[in-house]
Amino acid sequence: MEMHPDEEATVKAFIVPSRRERWLRALASTKRRKSFLNRLNHCPDIDERYATLLPSSAQIAEVLRSHGAPATCHVISDLAEIDGQAMQLNDVIDQIEYAQWGTLISCIPGRLAYYYDESGARRMLLQRSDTYAAEKTIGELL
Repeated sequence: MEMHPDEEATVKAFIVPSRRERWLRALASTKRRKSFLNRLNHCPDIDERYATLLPSSAQIAEVLRSHGAPATCHVISDLAEIDGQAMQLNDVIDQIEYAQWGTLISCIPGRLAYYYDESGARRMLLQRSDTYAAEKTIGELL
């Protein structure tokens, strides 16, 4: 199974460095992906240097749009029906808040994402500056 480029960029940007390779391997594996996604429910692997906790009252779609999120985003989720899908931002937020399964929404690959853990106990805006993209490009050239 080939990993979607949005997933790879999201993992590289927002998962702690020590866990990134494991995430990349598991998400790219047809056999391991489904069971591995359970980690999203109480994910200890989010790189908190790039995370801002949001209150449960936050209007998530509005927050994401204010940071440049497009109408359609890529979903990594323990909710099988939406995992791996490109979805309308409002629709995916409605579904994860209803179903309450751990989910990462990649809005701008490697730059802007949203993490929702099981039951919404932690809701995080995940952001990296343009520096990440520049560093990645330079690193790929070396």
